[in-house]
Amino acid sequence: MKVDVNGRQIELEPNSKPLLIKRLISDGFDVFLIFVLFMAFTALLLKTPLADTYHAHYARCAAIEQETAQRIGDDAEAVAQALSSDEAYLGERFAANLHSYLLKAAACFLAEGLILLAIPLLNRSRATPGKLMTGIMPFSEKRQSRAAWYQVVFRFLFVLVIDSLAPYLYTGILTFLLIPVLRLTELLVSSKKNKTVCDYVTGIMMIEKLSYDGINSFQGGEKR
Repeated sequence: MKVDVNGRQIELEPNSKPLLIKRLISDGFDVFLIFVLFMAFTALLLKTPLADTYHAHYARCAAIEQETAQRIGDDAEAVAQALSSDEAYLGERFAANLHSYLLKAAACFLAEGLILLAIPLLNRSRATPGKLMTGIMPFSEKRQSRAAWYQVVFRFLFVLVIDSLAPYLYTGILTFLLIPVLRLTELLVSSKKNKTVCDYVTGIMMIEKLSYDGINSFQGGEKR
């Protein structure tokens, strides 16, 4: 691939595009870190006053379930049928699920914000931990430089909303198992540049950091 640097065409080395396996390893490592942090933040948030409303609705659901079981008896099917038409129970259950999701969304925001936003903005490569480990980095095709801070922010928001919060509504904790599968599918059906949907939307492509070091030396420094 040729890039224009100060009016001069530079041919990137063949290793400029990282191997598919390196992208999968980097994404997998990031997803693993996010999952661990997500679980930790969720556990912490559940012990804070932010979770009081959730606990209150959950307790009322449990009380209605117990009362219904005592009234009807040991017939589980009859209990379930009664609860399915109990408006008070359904309202409490909906409220409990809603507040549970909001707590999960907050935990996801903190976990992904650390891995996909804070760490990339704090290192020169704009790379996540997984990409730092595998030696690849996001490269802005338009700017012919490392990804700009606003591209990192946009990328974080895209992953948070499209790849995480939206699927979590339907798949729950399985979201963290589906993300690597989705990334693999996107990479396998993508162009020769191995760009995912997120890469196209944010104007970024992934390159080997060693390739960028050569470009940067001609630019006389990094662009902000």
